[in-house]
Amino acid sequence: MARSRFKPSKLTLLVGLVLMGFILLLIPQDITSKLNFAFIDIFGFFLNIGSSAAYQQNSQNDPLFSVSRQEYNKLQAAYENLQEKVSEQEKQIEQLSRVRMTEPDPAAGLVLAKIVNRRQNEFIINRGSADGLVKGQYVLGDNAVIGCIEQASADISSVKLITSSACKLHVKISAPDVNSYFNGTIQGDDKNRAKILNVPKKYKIKDGYYVYAAPKTGFLLSPRIIGKISKCVVDETRPLLWDITVKPAYEFDDITDVAVIVIKQELK
Repeated sequence: MARSRFKPSKLTLLVGLVLMGFILLLIPQDITSKLNFAFIDIFGFFLNIGSSAAYQQNSQNDPLFSVSRQEYNKLQAAYENLQEKVSEQEKQIEQLSRVRMTEPDPAAGLVLAKIVNRRQNEFIINRGSADGLVKGQYVLGDNAVIGCIEQASADISSVKLITSSACKLHVKISAPDVNSYFNGTIQGDDKNRAKILNVPKKYKIKDGYYVYAAPKTGFLLSPRIIGKISKCVVDETRPLLWDITVKPAYEFDDITDVAVIVIKQELK
């Protein structure tokens, strides 16, 4: 009679695997750890074949894997600088748009500049003759005339504020209650004040009247706000004239950027 061979059933295999699992659980951790590392040492080469191929493929497809860390840091720094430059240009465009909203004549160009230094009744800005700036041009701060260009080199310029005796501009005084304008000349006294000179007492000037820079050929095409009259009294030394003080439209200490009005050459 032929001897029958033992064929384990599926249940027998399942029971065996469960028993092996329990045995592995009961084995101390230091022994199982050694077995784990031994398995990795033996079969590590075959296990890493797939991951190495994937890494190599990613290195070829992803440009970040094709440069060194030093080069990556350099590119990242360049990117951040570019982002900051774009942000700064967006701010300038926004500022220029606000100025343009109050500039009635499109023939007047505007050169935006930053204040890089402050002196008594004077600003130094980072634009110069290379940008079309020349002596006598009107300078705006927050849409109001705050002074004029005194000197311009290639890349920087000095701005004399209306509180400086070196800044002397023709103005118009608005008198809305009589629907009229009075002409005058504004000049600083070097004491952080601006005065309107030689206005006869016969003109009925009042506190609160607005003062505008008058148009000037080649420099200003239409009136621009300067400020308003803060004091109007009879001149003590010249009783036939007014002693008029003008408060600027904006505080000079709050201004960080300016715009210089540059009239197109063919229109001068």
